[in-house]
Amino acid sequence: MLFKLAASSVRHRWKDYLLLFSGLAISSAIFYLFETIAANHHFLMTNGQTVSNLIGYVFGFGAILLGLLTLIYLNYANSFLLSMRQRDYGLFIVLGTRKKRIGRLIWLETMVLGSMATLLGIALGIGLSFGLSSLVINFLGTAATAYHAFWIPAIIWTLVIYLGLFLLAATWNTVVMTKKPVLQLLKANQQSSFHQSKPFILLVELITGVLLLVIGYYVMIKPLVFHQYTIIIAVLTLTFGTYFLFKAVVNTLLQWLERFSFAKRGLNGFTLAQLRFRIADYTKVLTGITMMFAMALGAITVGMGLDKMIDTTSRVSGAYDLSIVDPTSQQQQLIDQLSLQQKKTYTFVRDGKKLVFAANQFKSQPFWQVKIGEKVGRQIADAKLQVIPAQKTDLLASELSNYLGISRQESGQVDQVKVQTDLSQITGSTEKVVFLRTKNIRQSAPILKKLAQLEKQKHPAAMNNPSLWLGDWNSYQQVRVLYSGLEFMAVLLGISFLAMLASCLMFKILSGSFTDIPRYELLRKLGTHESSLRWSIRREIAILFGLPAVLGVEHVLFGLNLFASLLADPYKNLWLPFIIFGLIYLGYYLFLNLIYQKIVLKKVDK
Repeated sequence: MLFKLAASSVRHRWKDYLLLFSGLAISSAIFYLFETIAANHHFLMTNGQTVSNLIGYVFGFGAILLGLLTLIYLNYANSFLLSMRQRDYGLFIVLGTRKKRIGRLIWLETMVLGSMATLLGIALGIGLSFGLSSLVINFLGTAATAYHAFWIPAIIWTLVIYLGLFLLAATWNTVVMTKKPVLQLLKANQQSSFHQSKPFILLVELITGVLLLVIGYYVMIKPLVFHQYTIIIAVLTLTFGTYFLFKAVVNTLLQWLERFSFAKRGLNGFTLAQLRFRIADYTKVLTGITMMFAMALGAITVGMGLDKMIDTTSRVSGAYDLSIVDPTSQQQQLIDQLSLQQKKTYTFVRDGKKLVFAANQFKSQPFWQVKIGEKVGRQIADAKLQVIPAQKTDLLASELSNYLGISRQESGQVDQVKVQTDLSQITGSTEKVVFLRTKNIRQSAPILKKLAQLEKQKHPAAMNNPSLWLGDWNSYQQVRVLYSGLEFMAVLLGISFLAMLASCLMFKILSGSFTDIPRYELLRKLGTHESSLRWSIRREIAILFGLPAVLGVEHVLFGLNLFASLLADPYKNLWLPFIIFGLIYLGYYLFLNLIYQKIVLKKVDK
């Protein structure tokens, strides 16, 4: 009989359970997505070891952080579940059901819901992994080397973490619900957590919050001063600073707004009262959402910035993309198809192991080199092309050696490159070399790849020599694999944080929606028009979404300075990732509005 009543209650609220079930499934899918990277050490080393030997540590830390976020998320999802069911459990006890049986029902219900959601989430995560890897590779042009969408360690970790957390949640729910008095269960939705802070305490919290934020921002502006402690100090100060700022400023601001005349118009007073009623309970979650917002937006911004840095970084290795010795007719046809910024043709005499260039040809056709910027952290961003004077023969020889130092002969021996004004004593075969610099190396990549392959075919003994064609094309191939792997990590991490933060805020708001039903029902009975009720809901949720967004964007703007050494200009074209992120965030807001209104106004609509 008890299980029939429970099943009847579930059927009655199937939409709410569907929302909870789908949210949990998506959460486990996101966790699986992240673990396909964090648990794949070969992928991490393949794509990250050139940049940093700590890449495994970074993603290990990310896995721990995502695990904590998952714990927070499941806590709010569990609160949503209890807010739906505790009155039902109270009624079952009133009808004569023993608390022991209620406890078994609660435990079983939580575990069944959690297990089914986890299994569905893993299946969904596998599908999303295939789709996401294809999307990143095709759309962003990345090469996620060694990435596997179906990864057994990721499945194991997801099962262990989620089933373990659900086991804890089920045990906790059983203890809490069976220990609560029946009257408290029946009237749980009528209890308030509102707490009025004293003005002096609010002032202390305000000063503390501002000081902590200033310290955090200063540390991120001066990362070279604090070195490895920068991130730790920034995370701690920004987290606690955000908490105290929300606790002090928002509450004070709401009290201040209530004094104005507009607060007495329509439902403005009701909306402000609702926010003041909630804000004490929402301070912690808004702090967490703000930090997740900053990390999500920052990760996506850095990921898109890495994609732009592929061309910039590859162009630092040399002034020319490729050098072709004695181009064949097929190579010449490919060269004609390129959109070139520079094309320089020089002749040289091969005298044994010497490649000798006449110095006078560099007067009519100046040879270029890349000069790296001198400012620390701006070496790549400030890099520029400059002409090598023809009279500096040693410098010319050194620069030419970067392209021609390895002989095209079968022996693959190292040649000595010289630049001389007098070639009368030099004997040997005369050859020519063509240096190419395209306007856009990424757009020209297919043709450059064919040219390089044809050049390799001329010299089979040197085909596997990585230093045969030093220059932008060789650098582009290496940087593209490296940066695209990091980009893949950053984008996936950003998507994970974004989905998690929106879900945490959604379930936190929805967990209090059942207490709002009688309030909106009373307003309707008092003659309030339905459009006014919906407008009040939209404004209330907009404020709860807007607060972490504003402070989160501020955190990101300061935090991007940490990546100045990796990105040439981390603040360039910020509008694109910000707009993309904002549209997704807006989508979550609109979706939550729809769900919240259906819950709190469903009795009114009948």
